[in-house]
Formats: sequence, C-alpha cells, structure tokens
Amino acid sequence: RARKRRQRIAGLLPSLGKMLLTVMRNLLRYPQALLAAGLIAGGTWFLWGYVQQADAFRVAQVRLPMDSSLKVKQSLIGMNIWAVDLQALARELQAQQPWLKEVRVLRVLPNTLRIQAIPRQPVAQVQLNAWYPVDQDGFIIPDGHHAPADRLVRLRGLAHVKAPLKVGAVSTDERMVVALRVLSTLQRSPALISRGVAEIDVEDPQQIKFHLA
Repeated sequence: RARKRRQRIAGLLPSLGKMLLTVMRNLLRYPQALLAAGLIAGGTWFLWGYVQQADAFRVAQVRLPMDSSLKVKQSLIGMNIWAVDLQALARELQAQQPWLKEVRVLRVLPNTLRIQAIPRQPVAQVQLNAWYPVDQDGFIIPDGHHAPADRLVRLRGLAHVKAPLKVGAVSTDERMVVALRVLSTLQRSPALISRGVAEIDVEDPQQIKFHLA
C-alpha cells in the first residue's frame, strides 16, 4: 500500500507542474487579466483602509427604541462604525433586559447605530404572587398584575412543579411545556374553540382540563 501511495504522489507531481506551467503561460499571454485582478485587489484594500480611518464613518449617534431604558456606552461615540462588534453589543444590551426576546444592532451608514428591541409576545398567564404573562417559550415576563388579563389564557396546575417557576426566567417544567403545547394546538383549531378557551389545567398531565369562557 505504501508503495502504491508513493507511486500516486510521484505521478501527481508532474501533473501539478504542467498545470502551473499552463497557468504561467496564460498569464504571460494575457497579462490584462492579471492586471485587472491586481487593480481590483488594490482598490478593495485601499477602500477598506479608507473606511476604517475616515471621520465620516465614526459613530455620531446611537438610536434607541422610543421609551427604552437600555443604556449604551458613551465610548461608542467616535468609534469607527465598522469596528463595532454588533453581536457583542446586542448581547450586552439584552443582558440589561433579559425579558426581551431579542436585541438587534444595525449599522445605518455612514455614522449611526440603530438598536431594535424585540419584545416577547405573551400567549398565556400564570399565577405566582401575582398574574404574570408567559410567552411561547415558557418565559415568565416580569409584568405582574393582581387580576388576570381577560385576553390571556390562564394556566393552572403549576403550583407544585418540580422546578419552581421564576419570574424573568424560562420554565422547562414538563407541565409548563405540556400546557403551552396544548395551547399552541388549540390556537390552530377552529376559531369557535380557540377563542372560547379561558383556562388550561395541567395538574394531572395525563388528564388535561379545559375551561371555556
């Protein structure tokens, strides 16, 4: 096997040499292609160097959503807009308000950063020390009220789950997962059924109960 491998390598070297020789001949015969490639590469390198240094691309403002309490570092002002790590900045902002579904940071050329805060959309509600909205991922949104909201389905039977429910965190408890899965199925059912469900009781996951409005 080793001998065959050496023979293959020995046979490959002449082929590579012929290929390289053909490329060199073509470049000498048609130097315009080489010149054009060099000009494009040089122009790209010059343009990239320019945008990294030009004052026109220094961050002059950061646009936050209206009524947002997110805070950005003042050190961003004056930075080159291309040097800003958008993903790292988005993670830093979302850490300030983890109840947001997502935070996006966009470059608006030449000198503006725009922040988009994507809120979580409640699909149900659960009772702890108050009634809290829950999104489709099982995240308990920290917006408690003494009375349940009329427009949200109430989830019951979650008082004695294995992993206690926490406000501002995702619940992966089996009963929560089952309740949200059932709710998602009901929402895809005929309007007469989906709009009539006011409460889902998963005290016994094997015998789920529904209460109609």
